Amino acid sequence: MVQTSDELGTAIANAKPGDVIALAAGTYSGRITIKGSGTKAAPITIEAEGSGPVTLTASLPMPPCGASGPDENRTVTFIRGASWWTLRGVTISGGVMVAGVNANLSSRWFTSKVAAGDWASRRAIPGRGVNDPTAAVGALVEVSRIVGATIIPSDGITLDGVTVTRKGVHSRASRYGTIRNSTIQDIACGTGPGIWLGNYSDGWTITGTTVRRVAASTLSHYMQEGIRIGGASNYNLVSGNTVSDLPGDGRAFTTDVDASFNVFRANQASGVAIGYNEQASGWGNIWEYNTVSQYRKAGFSVRMKDNVLSNPSRNTSSYDILVRCNVASGSNDFQAGGMASGDIASNGFGEMSLGSSLRSYYVKVGNTFNGKAEVPPASPTPSTAGC
Repeated sequence: MVQTSDELGTAIANAKPGDVIALAAGTYSGRITIKGSGTKAAPITIEAEGSGPVTLTASLPMPPCGASGPDENRTVTFIRGASWWTLRGVTISGGVMVAGVNANLSSRWFTSKVAAGDWASRRAIPGRGVNDPTAAVGALVEVSRIVGATIIPSDGITLDGVTVTRKGVHSRASRYGTIRNSTIQDIACGTGPGIWLGNYSDGWTITGTTVRRVAASTLSHYMQEGIRIGGASNYNLVSGNTVSDLPGDGRAFTTDVDASFNVFRANQASGVAIGYNEQASGWGNIWEYNTVSQYRKAGFSVRMKDNVLSNPSRNTSSYDILVRCNVASGSNDFQAGGMASGDIASNGFGEMSLGSSLRSYYVKVGNTFNGKAEVPPASPTPSTAGC
C-alpha cells in the first residue's frame, strides 16, 4: 500500500502489467507523469485503498480566461503512448491529460487541411470517410506516413468513479478509453471543456458521468463545453451522462470538425446555452433518447454556420445525421443550418427552425422528417411515438 507522494511516484515508475497500486487515505501532492504501459488483458490500476478519501493534486499554472486552446498542464499526464491504465475512486484536482507520441503532428496536419477546406484529404484517412471502425484502427498509421513521423497512440485509459476538478480531461491521439460513473466539476475558465476528445481519439466510452460548472471563457464557446468530441475523433459512445450549469455560451454535448460516427444516447442536459450541438462536418452521428431543459439558445443545433450556403458542403455541413426519440423542454427546440441525408424522427420538439436555404433544398439532398421526404414544420406536434 502506498502512503506518500514519493512512494506513489516510485510505484508508478516500477509498475508492471496487472499491478494494483493501492493508495491510503490522504492527499498526494505533485504532478504525476505516467510513461509506461499495462496491457489490454492486464492493465495497471491506481485506486483508493478504501480507508478514506484520496486526493491527487498539484500546484499548476492557470491560463487566462481568454485562452484559445486546452491547457496541457494537468495533475495527471499520460505521455509517450502510455496505455492501459485505470484510475479508480480518487479525486484529481487539476485534471487529466492523455497524449500519444507526436500527437501534435497529427493535429498540425489536420488543422492545415481544415484551414485549406480540403475535406477530401481529411476523409481519405481510414475510417473517416465511411463508417468502418475496423479500418479506423489504421488511421494514425496513415497519418504517420503523411507527416513522416510515427504517431503512437495512448490506448485504454480508464477513469472509473473519479472526481476531477479545476481542469478537466483532455485527450489527443488516444483511443479506446473509458470514463464511467465519474464527476467532472468546477472547471476553471481558460482550461478547456469538462471532457474533450481530440485529434483522432477513437472508440471511447463515456457513461454514467456528471459534468457541471465549467466556467465561461471570454473568447471561445468550445473552451467551456461539457463533453466535446472534435478533430476527426470517431466511433465514440456517450451514453447516460448528465451535463448542467454551464454559464455563458456553454454547450452540453458537442461534435465538431469531422467528428463522425459517434453515438450520443440517453443523456441529460440542463442550464446550458445549447443542449446538443453538431458543429462542423459531422458525418453519421446519432443523437437519440436524449433530453434537455432550461436551455438559453436551443435544445438541439445542427451546423448553424452553414445558414449562408445555398447547398450543403462536404467540407462543413452535417451528413447522414440521425436525430430521433429526443425531448426538448423549452422553445427553439431544434435548429439547423446545413445538412444532407439526415433523418429527424419521433422527437418531442414543438418548435423547429431551419435556415431558409436548408428549407429550400431539404428534400432534394435526401433529408427526411419522421421518415418522409418532407420539410419539418415550424411548429410540429411533439411526439416520441415508436421510440
